Amino acid sequence: MNSYDKLYQQGNLFGRPYPQFVAFMRDWEPKGSVLDVGCGQGRDALFLAELGYSVTGIDASQLGISQMLATAKTRNLNLNGIVADFYEYEFQQKYDVIVLDSILHFHKKDLPKEQALLQTLTARLNPGGLICLFLHKSKAKEKQLKNFFAQNHLNWPILAAQHIGYTYEEPDTGFSSTSQFFMFFVQNKQ
Repeated sequence: MNSYDKLYQQGNLFGRPYPQFVAFMRDWEPKGSVLDVGCGQGRDALFLAELGYSVTGIDASQLGISQMLATAKTRNLNLNGIVADFYEYEFQQKYDVIVLDSILHFHKKDLPKEQALLQTLTARLNPGGLICLFLHKSKAKEKQLKNFFAQNHLNWPILAAQHIGYTYEEPDTGFSSTSQFFMFFVQNKQ
C-alpha cells in the first residue's frame, strides 16, 4: 500500500484548489486537455474538469485515483486517471495545460529526477500551452525552478510568479493550517 493511500483513507487530505489558481484558470482559453501530475485525490483535476477541460490525472496512489474517479463519476465529469510513478511513466500525449502542484521539492538528491521530469513534461506541452507549478515557498526552490526555464525555455513567457498563502481547513474538526507557496505559470511560445 502506498503511503498516501493510508493518508487518503482519512478523507479529503488537501482541501480545495488555491483561490489564485481558480481565478486564473476560469479565464484561461482554450479549455483543452490537462495533465495533472501527482493529482492525488484530484482537488485540481476535479476543478478543471468542472470548467470543461478534458483532464487526465496521474498519481502513484491507487486509492487517490479511485477517489478522484468516483467523485468525477458522481459529478458527470470528463476525467481519466492513471495509477503510475510519474517519474517512470512514458507520456505519449501532448496537453494544453500541465499542472504540478507541490510535487517538486528540488532537494539535492531529487534534483536530477525532477529536472528530467520537467524536461519530459515541457516536451509534452502543446504550442500555446500552459504549465502551472506550485512549490512550497523557498528562495532556493524558486531559484532552481526559474533556472530550469531560463536554461531550457528562455523564450517562454512567465504569466505568474508570485507568493500565495493557502489555508487548509477541516470542517469536521475545525483544524486549520496555513502555508506559503510559490505559484509559477509559464506558456509554451514555440
